[in-house]
Order: sequence, then structure tokens, then C-alpha cells
Amino acid sequence: MFFYTQNLATQNVQIGNPWEFQPTEKLTARIRGDKEDRQAFYQNPETKHCFYSGIEGLNPALRPGKENEPHKIHAFAADYDVKVPDETVDAAVKSMRIKPSWVERSLGGNVRLVWLLAQPLLVGDYAFCAYVLEQAKKWLHLDLLPALDEPAFTNPSRLLCNGCAWRATGAGEIPLPELQSFFFDCGKSYRFKAANEVDIPFDLVEKACREKFPKMDWPGIFEPEAQGPSFWIPESTSPASAIIKQTGIVTFSAHATKTFYTWADILGAEFVREFSQSSVTKATAGVYWDGTRFHRQINGGYCSFGQEEASIFFKVDCGMSSKPTKGGASPIDTAKAHIFSNNRVKGAVPFTFRPSGLITFNGDRVLNTYMAKAMQPAVGTQKWGPHGNFPTLSAFLENLFDPVEQLMRFLAWYQYYYRSALNQVPLPGQNLFLAGLAGSGKTLVNRRIVGTTVGGFVDASDHLVNGSTFTSHLMHVPHWCLDDDTPSNSPAAQTKLQAMFKKTAANQQMLYNKKFEQATMGEWMGRIGCTTNLDFVSTRIMGTMDDSSADKTLMLRCSAKKFAFPHRLEMDRILTAEIPFFLRYLDDLIVPDFVERDARYGYVAYQEPLLLERTHQTSHAAPFRELLIETLHEYFAASKESPHWKGTSSQLMKLMNGNPLNEGVMKSYKLDNIARYLEQIQREGLFKCTTETGSMKTRIWVFYNENYVEPVAQPEQAPTTVENFV
Repeated sequence: MFFYTQNLATQNVQIGNPWEFQPTEKLTARIRGDKEDRQAFYQNPETKHCFYSGIEGLNPALRPGKENEPHKIHAFAADYDVKVPDETVDAAVKSMRIKPSWVERSLGGNVRLVWLLAQPLLVGDYAFCAYVLEQAKKWLHLDLLPALDEPAFTNPSRLLCNGCAWRATGAGEIPLPELQSFFFDCGKSYRFKAANEVDIPFDLVEKACREKFPKMDWPGIFEPEAQGPSFWIPESTSPASAIIKQTGIVTFSAHATKTFYTWADILGAEFVREFSQSSVTKATAGVYWDGTRFHRQINGGYCSFGQEEASIFFKVDCGMSSKPTKGGASPIDTAKAHIFSNNRVKGAVPFTFRPSGLITFNGDRVLNTYMAKAMQPAVGTQKWGPHGNFPTLSAFLENLFDPVEQLMRFLAWYQYYYRSALNQVPLPGQNLFLAGLAGSGKTLVNRRIVGTTVGGFVDASDHLVNGSTFTSHLMHVPHWCLDDDTPSNSPAAQTKLQAMFKKTAANQQMLYNKKFEQATMGEWMGRIGCTTNLDFVSTRIMGTMDDSSADKTLMLRCSAKKFAFPHRLEMDRILTAEIPFFLRYLDDLIVPDFVERDARYGYVAYQEPLLLERTHQTSHAAPFRELLIETLHEYFAASKESPHWKGTSSQLMKLMNGNPLNEGVMKSYKLDNIARYLEQIQREGLFKCTTETGSMKTRIWVFYNENYVEPVAQPEQAPTTVENFV
């Protein structure tokens, strides 16, 4: 049986044999010889020709496809994109074990082979139909002729244009035994997937089947890939028309209405529902395996456990037996096998600000174990200041961030961070530095307010400063805290720490490493919050603000004005009461336009001018920069008309050594160090410095006279009050 339509613009099909079709339109030489004209002929709604397929859709009156899934295969049709002589075609057909029924010539003169089937193959859906067609390529030995159009053969929705030139081979239909054997092999190797599929232990399924179908006579063990009768289909008499699959049975019975029957189809939905509440489901649902350890939720968070703990869980919590059943495997073995096959993950790792559970990351299935939650805001419109619902908190923040521009910069950064946590939408952000006098409240802001409201905080010095590779306790927490007393006097530690600051803000992928567990790449999109005092030694932790780190850093200086803090316990009580109202205000806040937006980090980074100066004054290149500035001052004082000084780093070293007063200082500098200092100075951008290529591909440094003109004093800006913004 074949199904055909009059043109490719039509969806309706008719039944008829293509070799019996008589064209009513003239098939011109242009249509036969020109591919573009032929395609236009195919797609023209006025065309009245024959475009056929041996595949029947679920609705036989429509073309088969993903919207009208294939139901049966009545014939195979192989199209070859080559003009093969009849002698060659006949020789290939003769050598085929399963010979085609017809040979056709397309409108372009290419060859086609068509196999008729003694009985249609009940495929049931698009995916299985495509799989059967793919397997038929090798089974029919379609490679005996060149230039097979494989996409056309394996696509269940493809129609072929009738070439109106057919000749029978005399082979007739593919015999039923050959056909059935091939179809059985396809059914065995194909992984049938059913909607809401459920894996049920086969001892339970077999028991239920024997109870529901008393005449069931299954030969051998009732297990996957075992072959037997279609016992649930009354009219079926074949003793070997069905194959057991993991979630149901595939049948080849001529009396079946579809190919694959789930356990719910056979045993009823109630049976599946009862099993879903059984001990096996309890043992497998939400339990995952990463190749080393199991993972499941305990007390609201994911925990890992080994094989011994798993056996205790299956026995005690799930009531399962370790005694082997008829098939040789115990219920516990069955549960583990299910978990190993179906609940296997690449690893279990927290993904900051994402809902916990299975996710896909870098193409792998990963268990997200992140459980931290942002603090929920209060309801209703809130007001800033003494007449609002968070008077102490607003007064404290207003006192801490002076001038008010800093307060708005902080609130903008905090809002972007808090919304990411609250809405569980991971967004990268800048690291926060709070510098101020002891007792100003900077640690209170960093830990008690920011850290607590976004889901928690943790001291990260062991990883960031000491280089610990174990990150499991850190990646479960969004806010990493650091104090200024860690790497202050070690240049190497400072350099490493500053590299970590940049890395965590710029690259959110991080290795989750926990002892005795599978190390897995994850994603951390929290923030680092660092508090420091205002002395030069403490502020060294901030590092140098150059063009690679400034955009990743929010640097705020806390006010020196004292705030009258209540007793510690009273302050904690006040914050507990006021923070939800403050969070509502924060979430609703319309950030003023002077806080510039940034596509990557939400808002443009800001460094308070005095703190920014400190970072430059305490950088590793600062002493050399001072010597460089003094040297260039002397040079331009003597060469007032020169617009710039040019030279290599070695020439610059000679210029510095030209002043005998520099002799003692210059002994501590090596030429390769000078090149690195110059690179750092250029990245800082404190004054104009460029490079160009000189002779022999040397690097030429250019410093400009304009850098050494005293700047004109700028008038002070009028102070701004909170009322302008809130």
C-alpha cells in the first residue's frame, strides 16, 4: 500500500500504487533536465502529479511526519542520486539477498529501488520508524549501488516524485519470516521511551501479569529482552510475538494497535500508581550516583553516602530485601541497577542561585546541590528614614556611606546581588571592598546584612589566601568574606590574592572539590566581600586597580562619623525586625541614572578616589613609578620643547642611571623587572604612556610632556543629600 499526494504543497494523501499512475500533465524536458525547474514543479500547488511514500501516518489521510506520526511501514524506497545503467542495476539486484520488487527511474533519470512487504510493520511513532529505516540500510544492502540518498531513505516524512518509469524485478514481496526476523532485531536493540515511563522490578510486574492474565504462559525468565507471547492481546496466538523492555513490552502481533505497550497499558494506571508509592520508588526517586557515591536529600539538603550506607538506607528506610529473587537479583540490586543506569550524574555540586535538582551543565547531567535561600522581603511599599519601618538600619547606612553617592552605589550593587539570589537567576557581579575605621560597622554590613540576606556567608581566607584546593564548604555559600589581616606583608600572597579576586568575578566556573568525593566543575556566582582598615598596610589587600581589575571591583570608604550602636543583642534584634522591610525597599528602589549601567555586572564599578589613590600608592610598581616620574620631570625640565620621551626599557634605565643621585636606588632594579613595572604602570593609566614597535622589533615606550603640567584646581561640587535620591 502506498500513499501519495499531488504536489508537495498539499498535506492530504490518497491511496494507490505508483507504478499504476498515469500522468495528466506534460513532463517537459526542462522539468526532467533542470533541477530548479523540477523543484518549482514539486512545490507548485497547481501541480497534479504523484508524490508517494510507503509509510502510513496515524491519520492515513494525511502525510506522515512529526505532527502525524508514522504508524505503519508498507514499503521501503531507496533513491540513488546517480544515473546507473540498467545492466549495473540488474547486477546489483541479483547480488542482493533480499531483492527489491520494483526498479524505477526518477524524472531526472536516476535509479530507485522499491521493496514491498508481505505484512506492514507497526512502528507506532516517528522515532522508532526512523530507527527501523536506519537499520534497513544495512539489512537491504543498499550500498551495492553508489550515491544512496541516505537522508531521504531514513526520513519518515519524505515523499518521492513518481518518475513514471517502472519495471518489476519478479522478486515480489519481502517474505514474512525475513521481515519478522529483521523487525524483531530492531525491537530488541531500540530503547523505547514512553511518556511518564516507570521502571518497575520485573518480579513485581510478572506477579501482576499472572494475576491479571491467568492464562499467561511465558517461557523462561520474565526479564528485559526476553521473547514470548503477546499475552495481553486476546486475538494474538503467536508464541514469540513480544519482547520485554525496561518500561513495557514491544509487540509484533498483527492484532496490536500499536508497537509499544507500557506497564500502565498492560496492567492499568492504578498498578503503576501503587508502585510509585512503593519501597522501590522510595529507594530510587531522588537518589543519584556519580560513579563514586550516592546522593539524596536529607533534612532539606543533599548529602552523599557510600555503598554500605546505601544498603542500610534500602533495608531500613525503604523496607527492601537483599535476598535474590527468581531472576538472581535482589530488590536492592534492582534499585541500585536502576540508579546506576537512570540516575547517574557527572557529579554533585552546588550551582549558586539555581534551584536544586538535576541540571545540564557543559553537556553533562549534573546534580545541583545548592540549597541556600535568600531572605524574603516584607510586603508593601517601604519608606527610607526615621518615619519608615527600618529607621535604625537606614540611619546606620546613611551614616556609614558618606557622601551619599557612595550609599547609592552600594545600594545599586546590593540590589543587583540580592535580586539574583531572590529570583534564583545567577548573575555575575563585582567584589566589594569596605574600608573604614575600626568599629564603623563595615563587618556588620558585609556579614550580618549582605551575607545573611543573600543566603549565607563564610570566611574564605583558607582558599583565597592559603591556597586550599578543597572548595566544597565555600561553593554552598554565596558570600565569601575576607578581612585585611591575611596577606598584608607578603607580596607573593598579595599578587596571588588579587589574581583570585579577578578570577572569581570574571570566570564563574570553579572546581568543586571535596574529600573522598568526585571532583566536578560547577558554577559559583556569588560575591567576595572584603573589609579593611584605612592604614596603608591594611589597604594593600585591595591590590592595584588597573584596567583588568577596576571593572570587577566596588571600593567604598566608610565614614569616620561615629554611630551610636545599641547593645549587641539589641542590635541583632533590631536588624532581625528591620531587614525584611529594608529588603522590600531595596528590591523596589529605582537606582538614579548617575549610577551607570553595565551589561556584564549590572552597574559600572566604582572606586572611592582616596582608596583608589591608596591602591596606586601601595602597588608593587609604586616605588619605581616615583623614580620614573622624577626622572621624566628632570628630562622635560631640560627639554621643555620636546613633546615626549621615547626609548626602550634599557634606554630608560640608562636615563635613570644618568642621575648620580639614583645610583643607590637603581642597584635594586633589574632590567626585566623594569619592563614588568612599566607594563603595570601602563595598565594603571595614571598618566599617558604608550608603546610602539622600534627597529629590530624592539618595544618603544613613549611618555608625554603633557603629563607633567600641573593640573588646574577644580571647584568643589555642592554636597548632595539623601533626599535627592530616596
